[in-house]
Amino acid sequence: MATFEATTRSLAFAHMEGGVKTVFVVPWSLEFSMISSGDRIEFEDLGSISIGSIRRYDSVEALLEAEGWVNVVPEAEGAEHAATVLRGSSEWNARAEGSDGVLALRVRWAKRKS
Repeated sequence: MATFEATTRSLAFAHMEGGVKTVFVVPWSLEFSMISSGDRIEFEDLGSISIGSIRRYDSVEALLEAEGWVNVVPEAEGAEHAATVLRGSSEWNARAEGSDGVLALRVRWAKRKS
């Protein structure tokens, strides 16, 4: 089991913790291409998630259609808004998405730091 580091909004972590958000999305990167089922992602001082399955998609739109936007960005008003929210993060790498796609990481469970 490996541990990776990432950032996310506190609302997104709360949704993962509550089982509402079941998919964490990242643009493809060399680091995240090595993630496996059972690995963990640490979110700074928020907590961590355990990863279930991993799927790669050509674009955010393809991911949202296949995974369901409600599972990715539950607070969004629709798929288009969900794509805007994902891409609106300062950490989002649009170039990586355009050339290599995105990864959908299924959340197995989330644990808040004490």
